[in-house]
Amino acid sequence: MQYFSIFINQLLSYGNFKSSEIPKKCHRELLTEFSKIRNKDSIFIPSLIKLCKKMEGRLIIDDTSNPKYGLKNIARKMKNLKTSGYESGYKILLFLWETDNHRIPIGFALWHKESPSLNELALQGFGILRNTFKLKPKVVLADGFYSVDKIVKRLTDYGWPLVERWKCNRRLDGNRIKTLIPRGFGEYKGELKNGTKVKIFRRRNRFFITNRMLLSMQNAVRLYKKRWTIEEVFKILKSQIGLNRCQQHSLKSQELFLFLCMIAFSYLEKLKDYSVYKTRETVISQTVSLDNAILMEIFNPC
Repeated sequence: MQYFSIFINQLLSYGNFKSSEIPKKCHRELLTEFSKIRNKDSIFIPSLIKLCKKMEGRLIIDDTSNPKYGLKNIARKMKNLKTSGYESGYKILLFLWETDNHRIPIGFALWHKESPSLNELALQGFGILRNTFKLKPKVVLADGFYSVDKIVKRLTDYGWPLVERWKCNRRLDGNRIKTLIPRGFGEYKGELKNGTKVKIFRRRNRFFITNRMLLSMQNAVRLYKKRWTIEEVFKILKSQIGLNRCQQHSLKSQELFLFLCMIAFSYLEKLKDYSVYKTRETVISQTVSLDNAILMEIFNPC
């Protein structure tokens, strides 16, 4: 892990890293360690997952666009919701472990031309977290895009509670959910097409779904609000760490850069006193040193 710290110090200070400015031996060791961690289309950080297993937490998933015009072989055409135009690049599907005190990005997957769909990437990630790392979240939170029947069934089979938004055009027991709960508030229990029993809530024009029949609407909405944490994490990764600043044209380099960004965020989250933004300034001004002792504290907790 000592090789990671060299890159992360550079990443936090300049928002990018250049392998030419790092000793060749360190760069080789970094590539070797990274190659051991890669797992199909998803990339997880075992040491951070080890830390998460010591703390009860919620697993949140979401994706964000990462425009990259140099990756012609794998770049997809994506719509920019802010400008209503289109851009080339890939999407980052993030797996975030969130507790009352910490937010830990434990892995990610990239959606590009040669990868499966985002929902398939999510299913792969869930499988790895459960079967390889034996992780068990208190609840899984996601927006309506990831509330497809296949994901709901998989998480229910795992015994993982979930709370997700549901699109208003979905059906339950063969009927449109708008007709099942015609008014602004209410709940309904039924089955998906694949036989999975679920409970849906309506709160004004919003619908929520859970696989826990005893969960109340108040608690479901309270849990779902915690999903917003991942939006703040994306903001910090982009504005403070430079998630979208890697100019390398190979997919492996992009993955390695994103991997280091996740660890850098975990550094700041571990060290923060008031906010990640202020903590980053103290690191840059060298008020706080990201030495190996801190690194080992993060990756080898007591």
